[in-house]
Amino acid sequence: MTDTPLTLVKAWTAARKRLEAAQIDTPVIDARILLLAAAETDRATLIGDPHRLLTPEAAARFETYVQRREQREPAAHIVGKKGFWTLDLISDRRGLVPRPETEVIVDLVLKAHAVDVPNRVLDLGTGSGAILLALLSERKSWTGVGIDRSEEALALAAENAALHGLSERVELRLGNWHQGVDEEFDIVVSNPPYIPSKVIDSLQDEVRLHDPRLALDGGEDGLDPYRILFAALPHVLKPSGVFAFEFGIGQADAVMALAETVPGLINLRVIKDLSDIDRVIFGTRA
Repeated sequence: MTDTPLTLVKAWTAARKRLEAAQIDTPVIDARILLLAAAETDRATLIGDPHRLLTPEAAARFETYVQRREQREPAAHIVGKKGFWTLDLISDRRGLVPRPETEVIVDLVLKAHAVDVPNRVLDLGTGSGAILLALLSERKSWTGVGIDRSEEALALAAENAALHGLSERVELRLGNWHQGVDEEFDIVVSNPPYIPSKVIDSLQDEVRLHDPRLALDGGEDGLDPYRILFAALPHVLKPSGVFAFEFGIGQADAVMALAETVPGLINLRVIKDLSDIDRVIFGTRA
């Protein structure tokens, strides 16, 4: 950025301007994330001591980070972690970058089970383990199973479980959705692939080039996973159990229509995310 000594605030401001010029969607947030990681400091220091000088090593590291972000590499991959719910999760090319809209699932399930009594959670297409681990971190008596078709994603989920001391309460299985599952669960969750196949190549570079295609591709109309998930619910969800599935923008009506074809699913409702976008279908098995 410059050969002269940089303060935290000057580095942040310069990076923000560069990311704005590169048309990055969230330049202020990304510049801060990269700076805190490069300087090995925290937000409180940035606010309380903004004129602290970066070491030459930190400045060089920050320059590398900003260059990578300018090339559309996700900030979560650059710093190697992403905050989700109350957890910092390892984030890299092995799994979908955890996104804040997915936290709606965690919020709904926790509100439905406000008392911490033993429950079993099934996370279909667990990826990084974000949803499952967030739930178990909040309910100490819960245990769960996460299933994914990707060995790499399961390895990532295992690392995240170990990072947060949850390995003993999590079982991670290689599999295709619910195949081989012979147990009924109290809670079934999923953030499945929901992008229509033909749309993937038009997505932002951060997604198209860095998220696993397996975690994005929902088939010709983006709904193939939901056909499988709803057909599975009578077999994997206990009576009175709850489910919560994320879906994409504009898919609410189609996903609800699929849910309504399954006998015994009641209290079906669509929940909006914090951006007021329909995001999750939630319901109960009678």
